[in-house]
Amino acid sequence: KAGQKKSEDFKTAWQTYCAIYGNGRNDPKKHDEDFTQGFLDYIGELAADGLSAVAAQQGVDLSSTVAAVGSKRSRGIVDDGPAAKRHRPGNDMDATKRDLCNRLKELQRTNTDAKEAWTQFCDSSAKGVKDPARHDTASLQTFLASWA
Repeated sequence: KAGQKKSEDFKTAWQTYCAIYGNGRNDPKKHDEDFTQGFLDYIGELAADGLSAVAAQQGVDLSSTVAAVGSKRSRGIVDDGPAAKRHRPGNDMDATKRDLCNRLKELQRTNTDAKEAWTQFCDSSAKGVKDPARHDTASLQTFLASWA
């Protein structure tokens, strides 16, 4: 429930997963632990695949940081204190940009041609950055106008 309250994307993913695999029951209390664990494994796998692709595009070598399973030390990560706070795109965006991002995400979910076109657009004009929140408003408007 915390994920659904904190993130609209998480909530949508949970509802979709429940519609497909959980007889449309969205209440986590109505599912057993295996069902919930299956969902968490699924979104973890999707996130890992997506982030690995971004790392490859940006030339980031993940072999020394995620190759080993276990403690932070076994993965070569040194824990010298609290993690630095980083800016998260989207937390401070204006309503217009948020609306454009949501429209683009919905378009990608419902239209595979649009999703492919977005990927090509990003590769050619945004150094491969596909996260709509990391694009400026004009860029999002340009792309969406081509699909209106």
